[in-house]
Amino acid sequence: MNIETWLAFVAASLVLTMTPGPSILLGVVHSMKYGVRKTVLTALGDISANFLQMLLVAIGLGVVIASSELAFTIIKWFGVVTLLYMGLKMILSKPVQLRAEEFSQSSVPAYKLFFSGFLVAAGNPKAIVFFTAFFPQFIDLAQPLSQQMAIMCPTMAVLDFSWVMFYALSAKKFIGFMKNRPMYLNRVGGSTLIAASGFTALSSRASNA
Repeated sequence: MNIETWLAFVAASLVLTMTPGPSILLGVVHSMKYGVRKTVLTALGDISANFLQMLLVAIGLGVVIASSELAFTIIKWFGVVTLLYMGLKMILSKPVQLRAEEFSQSSVPAYKLFFSGFLVAAGNPKAIVFFTAFFPQFIDLAQPLSQQMAIMCPTMAVLDFSWVMFYALSAKKFIGFMKNRPMYLNRVGGSTLIAASGFTALSSRASNA
């Protein structure tokens, strides 16, 4: 993977991972209930599950690439449609309501924080669909898949962990923002996914030209 492709992947991943999902919302809740330092365990559980999901996607893509480049092209276009659908659904969905007054500081065993983060991420089937849709847009069939995934997976995991902790650190401000502008994050996140869909459609069309 060349530096230009990696930077494009980082830029796209940075925007997409900043959109609040189940893991980020869990991190916010844990930050309010147990403190920011303990929320690190929640974030570690999250990226552990995501890493396993990315590994499954990498294995699946490897099988597809080995069998047929046409099948891989079909998956890329499936990714375009999937990102478009997820973006529209996010824009139209109702915002999550979180209230700071609902949370109070309490204690919890460390392993429970880790496994709660792991289970929330592992129990989200959209993650595998998302990774399957997203990763192929940056894969070069002329280069070994394993080397490219060995770069992309840790990059995505680091960004995901960083955003969970960023929201955890600013939990009170985030909850206030969600309360005052309940639809803003949905619209921004959904628009980002739609823009990613358009970008990948154009890049796929250019690569097929």
